[in-house]
Amino acid sequence: MADKHTSESRTGRFEKKRQWTKRLPWLAGAAGVFVVLLISLILFNGNDQTGQAQKPEEEQQTAITKSDTEEVQKNESPEEPEEEADPDKTSVSMEGFEELEPIKEEEGVQIEESDNPNVESVVTKDWPVIPTEMDTNGSHSITYQEGQDYKELQEAARSAVNLSEDNIIYWWVGNDGGPQRAVVTVSDKNETGYLRVYVQWVDNEGYKPVKLEVLKEKVVNR
Repeated sequence: MADKHTSESRTGRFEKKRQWTKRLPWLAGAAGVFVVLLISLILFNGNDQTGQAQKPEEEQQTAITKSDTEEVQKNESPEEPEEEADPDKTSVSMEGFEELEPIKEEEGVQIEESDNPNVESVVTKDWPVIPTEMDTNGSHSITYQEGQDYKELQEAARSAVNLSEDNIIYWWVGNDGGPQRAVVTVSDKNETGYLRVYVQWVDNEGYKPVKLEVLKEKVVNR
């Protein structure tokens, strides 16, 4: 009985050893696959982190390159400084001032050059007197303040330059060297050009324009 028991025990041990031996190749293969997967995962994560770390650096390099390019272009093609317009200087010619065109065609008009470097041309004609509504009693001195006298003086200037009341700017109204002589500098509302009108008072009649100057540049006084 003892020998039989011993024989069965040896047989069982042999069978278990044989089964374990069969499992070894499978376990080894599984371990190999696991190791390969583990190595691949480590390498993949390492490459991904390296790429992520380099991306901001690449973007920074691109930004620097773009900035350098813009700076080079700026140095190669510098912007020209804008010329500041002088509000007191605007060139004009008689040909560009539409309101003066009818005056040029009137009979008796004379258009001459001037020795004044700021005068494009001088226009003279026999302008009509602007009748006065004031009772002057044969004695009159120009008043340079708001009132009927000043209003009639402005009207005389408008008639010489052929501008309406709603399309005129009075830049200067002042004395022209005597109590009955005035000079008025005006322009249209768009400031197409600047005109200087010389006006004289005619006793018992009113104001009469006697000369018109087309200015090259605006002046707010004589």
